[in-house]
Amino acid sequence: MQHTGHNILRTITLMLVPLLLVACNDSSSSSGSGAGSTSGNPASLTQFTFAADGLPQRDYFVYIPSSLPANAPMVVYLHGCNQTANDAIVGTRWNELAERRRFVVVYPEQKNPNNEEDPADQVEGHLSDGNGINCWNWFNPQHQNRDSGEPGTIAGITREVIARTDISIDSNRVFLGGISAGGIMASTMGATYPDLYAAIAVVAGCGYPACGDPSGTLAAQTMADNARRLPVILFHGTADEIALFPMGEDALHQWLGTNDWFDNGQPDQSVPPLPAQTINVGFDESLVANVGNEGDTCVRNQNSPCPGGVLALQNYPFTIERYADARGCPLIDFWIIHGLAHNYPGGNPEGNFVDPIGPNITAAAYNFFLANPKNSGFESGAFDCSALFP
Repeated sequence: MQHTGHNILRTITLMLVPLLLVACNDSSSSSGSGAGSTSGNPASLTQFTFAADGLPQRDYFVYIPSSLPANAPMVVYLHGCNQTANDAIVGTRWNELAERRRFVVVYPEQKNPNNEEDPADQVEGHLSDGNGINCWNWFNPQHQNRDSGEPGTIAGITREVIARTDISIDSNRVFLGGISAGGIMASTMGATYPDLYAAIAVVAGCGYPACGDPSGTLAAQTMADNARRLPVILFHGTADEIALFPMGEDALHQWLGTNDWFDNGQPDQSVPPLPAQTINVGFDESLVANVGNEGDTCVRNQNSPCPGGVLALQNYPFTIERYADARGCPLIDFWIIHGLAHNYPGGNPEGNFVDPIGPNITAAAYNFFLANPKNSGFESGAFDCSALFP
């Protein structure tokens, strides 16, 4: 595929306040010296345009922290409907985490035809290119396959950043996540590009294709020759009024089923359908510690309500269901966040569709990612997982 190049539209230099706390470097990262490492520069957030023959053209943003080791990890994050890349940048705090833990974050942005100056271009865009409320077109069959449509563009953006010579990205530690429409597109990217992304995160989304196959068969067929064991972390609120909770269960069942197919070529539950471990957090006196007070209930434009604000919660109670593969190794984590509506929890309320009440799913997703690079001991069979789950 011939790339026509990308144009830098603007660079925003972020002068970050020195951190009050010293964060430990990830044990899987390099020391920060050597080819491709950067240090002593201000962090940067830069906008680019991806253009390639036969694929939709899209803008994207790249965040590079002030210090970046060689062979750094990279996270691609997909915003939801009625959001822009900037909304995701503000609301999710991915950049703040990337600065502390030294990795790159990439934010593809959906094209909104309403932003076109020519009315004829607006009409054409609504018919064929982009989305009028900034949703990724996960529901359109034209955007559900490898090397075409928006999946081809998102993969192209990913490869474009990996190929840069001014930074050094570890191709075994490239991950992708998203919320709502971006979460559903994350499932799409996992099915269409399992060779490109080591693991995926789905927030308030559903399975591939278009919430339509909880058996996981179609995703396994779509993976084709690129099929591999794909770790997935899922986050879903029980009070989600837009992406109802059963959609999160659809994603869980689809990825269990797809990994079951990959395990031995049969849908025989060799990947167990029941969790190997269930962890409950916050179901204690802390849940009612602030009764009588009121926190942020998120009564504002472009935001779902924040029920936890009524009780001034610090964190919603949540359940983590941990699913294992046929050898007993960790494969899928399903975070059930009790009381959360259609918002990104633990985020910055200056963004939209954000609930400032935790848990901090940005850190949780990144920890899961680092534990699941491509060719990990879990994937290769090098690790003995027989004693991992009680």
